[in-house]
Formats: sequence, C-alpha cells, structure tokens
Amino acid sequence: MEVCSVRSKGAPPSTAHDGSIASALNRIESPPRLGLTSELERRALDEQTSTLLERYESNKQASSSSVIPTFFKPKPRPNSLANIIKSQARLRREQVKAESVLDETALEQLFYLLGQFAIADGDALKINYDGFSQVATRAREMLGSAVDAHFKASVFRRFAQDGDGCISVPSFAKYLSHRSTMQTMQLQLMLFDTDSTGTLSEYQLEEYFRSLVTECPLLQDVEASFVSHYCQIAARKLLFFHGHNSSVRVRDLLVSPLLQELMELKNPVLLDAQPTVLMSNWFSLQSTRRVHNTFLALDEDMNSMLSRSEFSQISNGTMSSLFIQRIFEQHVMRQRNPLSKRSYRDEMDLIAFTDFVLAWDHRSHTAAIKYFFPIIDLEGKGSVGPAEVYTFFREIHDMWVKMGEYADLAIYDVVDELIDMVKPKHPPEITPEDLAACGMHGTFFSVLSDVKQFFDYNYRENFMHQDEES
Repeated sequence: MEVCSVRSKGAPPSTAHDGSIASALNRIESPPRLGLTSELERRALDEQTSTLLERYESNKQASSSSVIPTFFKPKPRPNSLANIIKSQARLRREQVKAESVLDETALEQLFYLLGQFAIADGDALKINYDGFSQVATRAREMLGSAVDAHFKASVFRRFAQDGDGCISVPSFAKYLSHRSTMQTMQLQLMLFDTDSTGTLSEYQLEEYFRSLVTECPLLQDVEASFVSHYCQIAARKLLFFHGHNSSVRVRDLLVSPLLQELMELKNPVLLDAQPTVLMSNWFSLQSTRRVHNTFLALDEDMNSMLSRSEFSQISNGTMSSLFIQRIFEQHVMRQRNPLSKRSYRDEMDLIAFTDFVLAWDHRSHTAAIKYFFPIIDLEGKGSVGPAEVYTFFREIHDMWVKMGEYADLAIYDVVDELIDMVKPKHPPEITPEDLAACGMHGTFFSVLSDVKQFFDYNYRENFMHQDEES
C-alpha cells in the first residue's frame, strides 16, 4: 500500500479570543495535505467549521458549571473522513518508524565498522567509547540519522566494561541484531492494529497469521482449505499466554518467549529439518495439523463439533467424567451458540478444543491456572477447599479401584497431601495465587483430573528407581 507523506505545518501565531464566530473561523488552518482529493479537503474544512460553530452555540446556551464533560467518544465510521485521516496518519507514522529500522545490509556495514575500530584482546574483540563514537560518525555518513538511536552514550553504558572502559563487540553486535528484529516484528504487528490501541484482537491476530502464510517458507505447503484453521489454532496460543479480554498487547508479545517460535517460521534453514523438530513449534504447519487431525479423529459424527462422549476419548477413558463435565460447563456452555443469540451450545468446536490442548500441554505453566481453576471451583467463590478436592478425587479413586489397584487407599490422606503440597496462605482454602506461588499446580490439576496421571504420581518413586537402574 502506498503511503502518502505528511508534512507538518508550524503552529499559527496565537491571537486573542474575542468570542466572535468570525475570528474563530479566521484561525482555522487548512488541513495537512495527505494526498486526498480536494473534495475530501473541503469536507474536512466543513467539518472543522461545523465543530467550532456547535461548540460556540453550546457555550452560549450553557454555563460552565452545567456542562457535562465528554467522557466517551464513539469510534468513527469506517468510511468517514475522520477514519480516513486517522488511517493515513497511522500508516505515515509506521512508515517513519520503518525508515529507522536497520536491515540486513545496514547491519553488515555496522559490523564491518565495528571490526575496523575494535581492539583485539586475544580471541575477543572489544571497543572503547572513542572507537564507539567514531563508528557512530562513520555510520551516520553511510546510513543517515537512523543509526543515532543505537549509538547513544546511554546505550554504551548498558554494557559491562572492563578495566580499560571497553565493551564486548560481539555483545553489542548481538544487541543491534536483536533490536532490529524486535522493531521489525513490532512494525509487522502494528500494521494490524487498525484502531491504534496497542492491542490485537483475536480477529487481528488471525489476520496476522494469514499474512505469514504467504511470507514464511515453512508455511508454503499449506492447503487453501486449511488456512483458516491454521490461523485460528496459531492465534489461540498467543491469547492463551497473553490474552486479556480477548486481545493481546503488542508490547507483551515483543518480550514473550513465543517470539522466538514465530521467528523460526521465517528461517529457511528449517525447511530441511525433520518433522519431529518442527512439531515442537506450535506455529508450524506440522503442529497445527496435529491439533486439527486429533479433533477430526475424535469427531465421530463428523459435524465439526465434539460431544462429551467424543471428547472423553482424548485420554482413552482415563479422565474423570466429572472433570469433563466441568470442562464443558466452564469453557463450552458459557460460550454462546453463534447460530442462536439465546441458546448455549453443549458441543466443543475447534477453538475450544485448541484451548484445552494448550492448557493440558502447558498445565505446569501459570497460564494454565486461569483455565483449570474455574473447573475445580465448583461454587465459583474464588477458592477451593477440602470439599472440592475430595469431590474430584473421589472419582479418581473409583477409577483407581476399577483398574485393580489397592482399594485401601484413603481418599482423605490424598486430599490432605494435596493441600499440604500447595501450602495455601489461609489453609485449607486454596486460591489461584497459592497455586502459582507453590509451583505445583500442574501436579495438583493432573491428580484431580486423570487416573493415569495419579498412577504416575503415586508410583513416581518407583519410576525414579527404575530410571536410575537403567
């Protein structure tokens, strides 16, 4: 998309306000030229004039004490002039930012200059502030003012200095490369932030991944029919770890470990990697297909939805029926049926299934607490006590006995053990904060949900001895 340049004009000289409409209109400056047609410019002037007239009439009719200040301003309509100007200004802002990003060619030139002014210290290269300043001067001559932000004195002071006041050249080069990557990623993400809120909604995240399909070598083999599923599955991970009110802050993504996974998609070297290697990257085609294929395998009636009985097969029958019931109550039935504004659905779609897969695969991560805790919290009071722990483990105990294990296992002993493991701040009530602090929430949720997980937990010492002997 071609972005029209914007040239800021100087502020008009201040004049005394005489209260007349004429003097107010005389101070209206022509709007900046954004490459729009003269008709749009006329409309902008008319709207600006109308706004001043309305404000003048409003101030005449109401005293300052009776005027209610504006605290809500609706978003401009998609095709309105205000929205067009806002969009052009945003694109121009991103264009200016893009001009300051160092590309690969610029980085190579900077690395060459750093090598020219570096001091050899054995096999290591270092540079003092004098050489740092000379590199900055030469770089400015070659690349322009875009390098100024990278060669400030404050940047030099961020790095550890030796006794001679030198910093490591490889460390600084790595900093330049990382900063360039971060800025590039930020610009790419902000292109989809059409409202300039600093956040990306679920739809905007899916659109971002849709753009990656055409750019990333690792996604070049995706079928057209699978693109929408890929975008949905990929976006859910960002929302799972960083989501708040169904959106993600761009600044959170830039400092997230998930950024490294995203960057791997653009690495052509991985084209020759084994499928098992790519499977570990959630955003890879192999990983998203695994989730989708599992969903299809469970969907026996092929209606693109999973019933409770179909979903129960995901664990080969080892997950308790109560836990499955609570999954559907908290994460399926609470979501309105898109085909009806009044009814709630009782079958799981691909998005809800993806959320479960993410939570189960990362149940030892604190992000999983917000998914699993409402399931255990039967009364919705924000804490769980011995009664809730007993209720869930009683089903696990019944399944345990049916497996042929010893029936004299005392349920209350396990309940006490789990509560002691969490070490709640106000025992015996356990809160999400207690689970996050103890670091054992993965084990806590596993034992209360799946009999196989409890089997592994109960015989963990035996497994440890077997590993040592082997």
